[in-house]
Amino acid sequence: MIRRLLLILTISIFVLSCTKENNAPKRSLGFEFYPLKKGNIWVYDVDSTFYDKFYNGRSTNYVFQLKDSIADTYMSMVGDTVYRFERYKKTADSKVWTYQKTFTRSIHLRSAEENIDNQIFVRFIFPPKLGASWNGNSRNILEKQNYSVTKFPERLEIGNTMYDSVAVVQQSDEFNLIQEDIVSESYAKGIGLIKKEIRQIEKDISSGKIMHGTICTIDLNRFNRVP
Repeated sequence: MIRRLLLILTISIFVLSCTKENNAPKRSLGFEFYPLKKGNIWVYDVDSTFYDKFYNGRSTNYVFQLKDSIADTYMSMVGDTVYRFERYKKTADSKVWTYQKTFTRSIHLRSAEENIDNQIFVRFIFPPKLGASWNGNSRNILEKQNYSVTKFPERLEIGNTMYDSVAVVQQSDEFNLIQEDIVSESYAKGIGLIKKEIRQIEKDISSGKIMHGTICTIDLNRFNRVP
């Protein structure tokens, strides 16, 4: 009798456990941080300053907009959907978008890859997790570059828009007396890349004056999502 009761109890616990597991919400892998769909359009405001060592660090500022749109898709040799992007540029005093380049993005297993200028970079991994790190150059011939999620989830305000769920990926973070190489990208849930900051400069060791390089901020202006 006791054995029958134990058997029934064991079966009941097993059935209950399976039921809870089946009814539990599926864990999100976070693909919504890197949304890819034909027709999606991102427009960015770019503020870039270039320093020229041949002119004693003279700076030149450039302000313009970039438009990235997913124009088409195709299948890769391993069966992944590849999204073909077209990038256009427009200056502040112009209404004409000028073609710049074509590049692709795709999701392979649990990584987001970007093929640009004939190099493949692993830009993001899924699911995003604070402290996660990977080699962003694992798919190209460049030197190893450690990427890491330094903030997640983060709230980030750009202009008058507040983004509530953002993952910040630090691509490089080198700083010393003569040079700085600091690059980060911020990805918002449901939108993708909303901000990129680049600070790649050479400095005079005595004065700390910037002599050469680029300081650039790229902020999302608007995102048009295909239903």
